[in-house]
Amino acid sequence: LHVLGEAGRDSGGERSVATMVYLISLQDINPAPFRVVDEINQAMDSTNERNIFTCITDACRNGGKQYFLLTPKLLPDLDYGKDTAIQLVFNGPYMERSDTFRPEIFV
Repeated sequence: LHVLGEAGRDSGGERSVATMVYLISLQDINPAPFRVVDEINQAMDSTNERNIFTCITDACRNGGKQYFLLTPKLLPDLDYGKDTAIQLVFNGPYMERSDTFRPEIFV
């Protein structure tokens, strides 16, 4: 075992998972109406990304809090739950044309 963050031995994904678990654990101690995380999932593998997303949705469902997850990618078939709102913003030269875009593959 080693201390998390010690001597840079943790991968970016490991640091992201630790950061999100810590942030979620603070909800009861340091209440906030919402939290914003930017690209926290970029270095995560798909298993950790799915697990952290489940933790976020469970924490919101149980604590009435909101998370704003800003990311250029989301895994398909995530369990969003009925109270989850998703806003998709597309911009840039590689944006898919609106007549071929299929949002159902993300939701």
